[in-house]
Amino acid sequence: MTITGMENHLENGKFFRARYTDPAQQTYLGLDAQYKRSQVYVRSTDRDRTLMSAQSFLASLFPPNASVNGSLPTPLEAWRPIPVHTVPMETEPMLDGSPYSCPSWAKSIPKTISSNPYFISFMMNQTNITNEILNVSGLEYTSNMFNLFTEICYVYDVLFCEKAHDWKIKDEFVESGLFELTDPYAALEWQTYTKMYTDKEKALAGGVLLHELKKRVTHRVNETDDIKLVMFSGHDTTLAAILTCLGVYDGVQPPYATTLMLELWKRESGKYEVTLSQHNAGKELVAYQMPGCGETGCSLDQFSNLNTHLEITEDQYYKGCVDAWPDFIPGIPKNTLFLSLCLILLLFIASLTVSSIYIHRLRQRALPHAGDQLRALLESDNYYYQGD
Repeated sequence: MTITGMENHLENGKFFRARYTDPAQQTYLGLDAQYKRSQVYVRSTDRDRTLMSAQSFLASLFPPNASVNGSLPTPLEAWRPIPVHTVPMETEPMLDGSPYSCPSWAKSIPKTISSNPYFISFMMNQTNITNEILNVSGLEYTSNMFNLFTEICYVYDVLFCEKAHDWKIKDEFVESGLFELTDPYAALEWQTYTKMYTDKEKALAGGVLLHELKKRVTHRVNETDDIKLVMFSGHDTTLAAILTCLGVYDGVQPPYATTLMLELWKRESGKYEVTLSQHNAGKELVAYQMPGCGETGCSLDQFSNLNTHLEITEDQYYKGCVDAWPDFIPGIPKNTLFLSLCLILLLFIASLTVSSIYIHRLRQRALPHAGDQLRALLESDNYYYQGD
């Protein structure tokens, strides 16, 4: 993670400290100014940059209440550790937003996108630009349009990162306008969440997080725990996935250090509402109106019933991600292949059983003769016993 990224998240932390810990604010959450484990839960994906993002955010959300008196602060006076929970990326069902940990989804995406008419039309219309990108970037041509598209998007990602941090970009890339040439491909990549993914793929991308958010809201309303702030540190794909499942994604790449805020409000009438907004350092809040909800937010029932067809549990995610029977032989249905393998296994076991019985009988016939030979050897003058 870069210094710029750390600074952005420190600014985000200050914003939310003022929003949630200041009793004078309408948005006061009843959150203590100092970290309390009973009030806050933080989880991140198992990537250095997201773990560091969470720690940078928390450093200014809950700064130590220490008096330095003009001397250099001790480590605990300057910063105080706050726990951030995580799980290995290979088993991350909730915060990745990509098919990294989901074999069946990773397998279905090339087919889903490659067969999409919008994608096919785009790639055909971009033939000349694609060739220009290959010549400038040094990428090798492949007839697999999905793989070619993915490689071009990787080029854009690198240039986007360098540009965002004011890093030096190769002169030939600048002069050729490579960043601008690859931009439409990257734009289409983000639109896959809304224009190309099937409902199953959308659910695998953000359905577990949607379920978790609904569960957390219910817990807070019912006061089944004391957690007042739940914080997740993920990726731009995480934001695209959950915004898609919430029905408000615009298909545009989320900026760095974007914070999505799902807030539970108790109105003067005593009724609860759930609101959704987006914060970026130095910019105004962007409020979303979720489908089927009012301008001020969703009632509990409206939020609970929001896109339930995209909501899945972790168990459903793991079951949906299983890809135990790949197409070893194209054209043969998997159930036929399974029955064939079972039959082959039974025949193999049967042949082993017959072979074992046959060998056993041969040994029985050979034992008397072996015994006669052994006695003859022991009685002969050629046998000597040598002790230790």
